[in-house]
Amino acid sequence: MEKTRYKVLLIEDNQLDQMAFKRFVETNGIPYDYTISGSVAEGKRALDSNQFDIIISDHSLGDGTAIDVLQSAKDMPIIVVTGAGDEETAVKAWKAGAYDYLVKDIHQDYLKAIPRTVENAIRHGLVEKKLQLLCGAIMSTEDSVFITDMQGKIIFVNKAFCRTYGYKEEEIVGQNGNILWIGRQQSKNTRSVFQTKTIGSNYEVGFYHRRKDDTVFPVSLSRSNIKDAKGNDVAIVGVARDITERILIEDEIRSASMKLKKKNQLQNEMAVMVAEALQKLLADGNVEMADRLICDYLEVSRIDSEKLKFNPHPFCFATLVSKAVEAFAPLAAEKNLAIENLTSAVELVVEADYDRMAQVLVNLLSRAIKFSPASGHVSVQIKDAGNELSVEIRDDGPPLERNEIHRIVNRSDWIKEQLDAGREDLALGLRIAKEFVERHGGRIWTESPDAKHNVVCFTVPKSVVQPEAAAEMSSAEAI
Repeated sequence: MEKTRYKVLLIEDNQLDQMAFKRFVETNGIPYDYTISGSVAEGKRALDSNQFDIIISDHSLGDGTAIDVLQSAKDMPIIVVTGAGDEETAVKAWKAGAYDYLVKDIHQDYLKAIPRTVENAIRHGLVEKKLQLLCGAIMSTEDSVFITDMQGKIIFVNKAFCRTYGYKEEEIVGQNGNILWIGRQQSKNTRSVFQTKTIGSNYEVGFYHRRKDDTVFPVSLSRSNIKDAKGNDVAIVGVARDITERILIEDEIRSASMKLKKKNQLQNEMAVMVAEALQKLLADGNVEMADRLICDYLEVSRIDSEKLKFNPHPFCFATLVSKAVEAFAPLAAEKNLAIENLTSAVELVVEADYDRMAQVLVNLLSRAIKFSPASGHVSVQIKDAGNELSVEIRDDGPPLERNEIHRIVNRSDWIKEQLDAGREDLALGLRIAKEFVERHGGRIWTESPDAKHNVVCFTVPKSVVQPEAAAEMSSAEAI
């Protein structure tokens, strides 16, 4: 397999070191297309006219230092090389943005470290760009999210992290993650680790963390490795939640805290699973499905945080169903499925949030079509059940047991199964549909008339508003 060739800019004013670099590259067959500049000025001119994968610069140059080069390097990684080897110089280089720092030696053995350092620096840069694509999915979560490289350096934090820990983004990014830990036990009430629970290949631990102002507080923490396409660990994502109040009163609410722990565990697992699925979708270029998954995840987060808002008003539910069936007709046709609305042409008015109920139909119809075999059949029927409407969505997919829907929507293994199978739109969709129906005072369940058919049913309370008035109010609504 042919090795990747890198464009390398070497900025070195010592001709002997220039020759040693050339000889090392050519003798060892290292795949570098290199350009050599003898000063800061030459290096800047090279950067103005060329694009390089990486820069290797001597620290002390005749007309400046590597710090001057860093200002013109833009997003290119830079490795600083020096004969001085003092800690102060290294710290300045790192703070200025250098990826690594190598010390020259009289035997020129430092050259042997260059190929691996270059490879790591370029891979590090690619990982940073990749992680930026995932920022949108985690910037809005209320949990504190931080990402470190495999050396422990923090490369990303979200807004919730900055609020919780008291740092500005520019203050914490680039710091070693150890800055968050209290290290040794502070007192009998501040154990450094107070809980551990393994979750598959991930692990959740409770720590006492330190804020910028040195105050200590307890957090629940979930961490998981991020892998590249080759399966190599390239970064670590951590999701921390401040549990100060829970720890202070856990003796009084022990039974309630156990329930909350289970909920937190599912949320943390879900966050990690969604992040991994997003990484795969974006790598495959499936931006549309990635956007759908992000929206579903944020919707579930709002449900869990009790921040979901509803805008109920009267409208004709039969009209909404007709629009939904019509909208899904092209997707059903792709599978040669017959989809039909079996509801009679009558005014069936409900008092509900139009958009939320439209999403319930979208999620359930999407599931029915996806699980039905080719040339199958999907139907929707509304029945008047007194004070409520009963909606039945029938398909030819594998049947679910009557109460199974309530068991699977909160199971992380079922969610992971959907994500792994490429059914990202279903992983959280069933949970969202269930929550929306129940928040409206309705019920949702499944029936299996036989082994070849599946029926998902849900109810919606009827409205006391007259059909004519509801028709006027909902005439401008769209699914």
